[in-house]
Amino acid sequence: MTITLGQIADLINAELINGTVEQPIHGVATLESAQPSNISFLTNFKHLQSARQSKASAIIIGRSIADLEIPQLVSENPYLSWAKTVALFKADRSSHLPPTIDPSACIDPSCQIAENTHIGANVVIGANSIIGSDCKIHSGVIIEENCQLGNNVEIHPNAVIHFGSQIGHRCNIWSNAVIGSYGFGNAKDGAQFVRIHQLGNAILEDDVDIGAGATIDRGAVDNTVIKRGAKIDNLVMIAHNVIIGEDTAIAAQTGISGSTKIGNRVLIAGQVGFVGHIEIGDQSFIGAQAGVSKSFPPGSKITGYPARNLMDVRRSDTAITHLPELIKKVKLLEQKIDDLTNKT
Repeated sequence: MTITLGQIADLINAELINGTVEQPIHGVATLESAQPSNISFLTNFKHLQSARQSKASAIIIGRSIADLEIPQLVSENPYLSWAKTVALFKADRSSHLPPTIDPSACIDPSCQIAENTHIGANVVIGANSIIGSDCKIHSGVIIEENCQLGNNVEIHPNAVIHFGSQIGHRCNIWSNAVIGSYGFGNAKDGAQFVRIHQLGNAILEDDVDIGAGATIDRGAVDNTVIKRGAKIDNLVMIAHNVIIGEDTAIAAQTGISGSTKIGNRVLIAGQVGFVGHIEIGDQSFIGAQAGVSKSFPPGSKITGYPARNLMDVRRSDTAITHLPELIKKVKLLEQKIDDLTNKT
């Protein structure tokens, strides 16, 4: 695909400096790997030297650099502008995903499948499920009975959508994700466990992304709900009755125990662990590998194990680095005190 620099500038509402609107752009690349006719981006100015050495035909940047010879597209939000630019060059898979049903698919006659939907090889769709229009269901996907998918949903190979799950419009579920499996509920009968059947469902609202290998349990009685616009990374585990708020982002290998409520627009870094039955307020940030054992109010910034105020953790970590020196000073003072005491 070829698009001009001027067209990209108009799309991302950026100011073009040192370049010509007719310059053709054939693709995107990093600063280091870019070739002529590629466009790149710079958000962290510690990489400015890489920008000076880049062969890119233009870069998207947050503020203009006077002595930078490469044409610049100056944007108030360069990362968002980069996302919009990359979307122009995404692979066109339409020829591989025609609006047809593969003959090997096993679809119960009671299902309702809307128009323009692609259903790939060896897909299984259970009784009374409803599939919206313009969906893309890749090979090997299993959708059990009584499920409902909105319009423009894409489910990648070998994902499993268990019975009764509801998927909103424009959701994207990647390979090997599992939606609506049983939560980890067991009662003790002496030394043995007795399974507690999970009667709720798993509900994904509109515009939710679920990463590869992520698992979302159905509710025990009430539903597990992933609200509109939430982005769940690969290998995230979400237990029964968890509520994930709107536009919240959760990075890989995070585990959230049952009945925890995560607010709107919360950012959760990788490998965070949550105990159950706690609540995290809106617009909070949780640092990588934090162990969250209690509730926190809106706007919290926490990290560490156990999780606590981000700045307190950083001060503690800084203090710990000085401990060896401090121990030497304490021993020296103790020796001086002993010497003074002996003289007295």
